[in-house]
Amino acid sequence: MFYKARKRFGKFCFNIWCKISPSMTEHFQDYDTFFFFRNELDPNYPWKNYLQKNAYFKQWGFEVPQYESEYYSKVSGIKADYYVNRLLVFHYIYPYLNRYDFVPAYMDKNIQKKLLGLPDNKNGFLATNDIIYNSNGSFFKQVDLPCTEEEAIEILISYDKPLIIKPTIETFGGHGVELLPAGLTRNNLIEIFKKYKRDFTFQEMIEQHPDMAKFNPSSINTLRIVTYQDFSGLHKILYACVRFGGKGSIKDNVCSGGGYTGIDIETGNLRDRRIYSYHVSEPVKDTDIFPSQIPQWEKVKSAALELHRRLPQLRIIGWDFAVSPNGKPVFVEFNPRPGIGLQQAVGPMFSKEDLDELLSHVTKSTISQMPFGVTYFNDYPERKTIHSKFVRQ
Repeated sequence: MFYKARKRFGKFCFNIWCKISPSMTEHFQDYDTFFFFRNELDPNYPWKNYLQKNAYFKQWGFEVPQYESEYYSKVSGIKADYYVNRLLVFHYIYPYLNRYDFVPAYMDKNIQKKLLGLPDNKNGFLATNDIIYNSNGSFFKQVDLPCTEEEAIEILISYDKPLIIKPTIETFGGHGVELLPAGLTRNNLIEIFKKYKRDFTFQEMIEQHPDMAKFNPSSINTLRIVTYQDFSGLHKILYACVRFGGKGSIKDNVCSGGGYTGIDIETGNLRDRRIYSYHVSEPVKDTDIFPSQIPQWEKVKSAALELHRRLPQLRIIGWDFAVSPNGKPVFVEFNPRPGIGLQQAVGPMFSKEDLDELLSHVTKSTISQMPFGVTYFNDYPERKTIHSKFVRQ
């Protein structure tokens, strides 16, 4: 009760402080994480540690709170001092690694399969099947053929199976994803078109491998894999987990009552913790019915690495895959700015070696890119925030 009241008050303050100073905004976001850490995970964590800086990041010129590494260490069970800070990642690391002027277009799920050449029958890479999609207000049917709204309605009325509808832009947390029953009428569809307006898709339901359905039968449970191209040009997997929905939910994410668990990259075996709502981790119980290993894991890994090679403008990407009944990887979507909470709740996002190499390059860069292609200099005053500032050496 107290935490919820504080969060409402905090949001009110946050909205005011956003207008005053970007630096206050970033400071407050760090405080919110600290407050949850102290009140929900470790009530004995000392308040004085709030301003303590992480020595590892300080050597690179970044002032990052020490408590963030302690926070993720407690959730994941893997103690390390190099868990990355969200502000560091989104203001410095991602803009350095990825061409942010490409990001707005790449975030549109309607074009991702075209960029990647999917489905790719030669390599056995499957993809979601769009029955009808809307891009920038125009309708298209299968094989990217333009069609009128009336044609789209007729095609959807004739489709006799349930469909998934979802927005293709701004899809964080499963927002707008719905299961539509078979037998849609013209009036149903007109109302749906009005609701979604533009940039959405009607997709066939994915059939998943029986082992993947064990996580939660009502949702298509997907694999989140983050791939990275290092400075030798090698593409590698940084992190992988399986996401599952809550009971009765069609969405496989934490925001809808589900959870996730880490995957051993080498073997495909599940790790020994289940994570719920980003913060609450539980050891595996004797009654656990999850499979012990992801089916056809080597094929899924190969698909993620091969598809990354087709996007040279991005050096770090988050991928979502399902697994078909016959074990083939099914591409769902990719994210050129993957979040870090999901990754780091099961372990550090980067290995120590990779992060050392990456930060040595980032600190030599004099210009970073803000989201959507706008650039700024690292010594611009408003970027020097209390908890995540870049110090020129």
